[in-house]
Amino acid sequence: MTSPDELTARMSAAIDAVLETGSQTEAAAVAGVSTRSLRRWMGTPAFRAELARRRARQLDAAAGELSRGAAAAARALIAVADGTSKGSTARVAAAKAVIDLASRFADRTELDQRIAALEAALAAGASAPKGTWQQ
Repeated sequence: MTSPDELTARMSAAIDAVLETGSQTEAAAVAGVSTRSLRRWMGTPAFRAELARRRARQLDAAAGELSRGAAAAARALIAVADGTSKGSTARVAAAKAVIDLASRFADRTELDQRIAALEAALAAGASAPKGTWQQ
C-alpha cells in the first residue's frame, strides 16, 4: 500500500483518463478501475494535486499554441482587411478567437505571477512588492 502522498500507476493512469475523457464513468472505464475507486481517489489530496498540476500543464501547452498562432491570425485579419486575401466568415471568426484567447491567457499568466509574488511577500512578512496595489 502506498502512503497518502504517493500515487500508484493505476492512479496515474486514471488521472490521464480523467484528462482525456468527458466523465468520471468514462475515465474509470478507460483506466480499468471502478468508478467508486476513481471517486475515492479524487477525494485524496495527492490525487487532486496531481490532477490539477497536469491540467495546468495542458492549459500552458494550449496557451503556447495560441500565442504562437496569434501572429498568423493577425496577419490573416490584416490580409482580409486590406483586401489582399478573401476571408470567409469562419476564417475571420477563428482568427479573432485565436487572438482573443491568446490575450486572455497572457493576462491570466500575468495575474497569476502577480498573485504569487504577493503571496510570497505576505508569507515572508514583507510589504507588497513594488508596483502592486497597497492599502
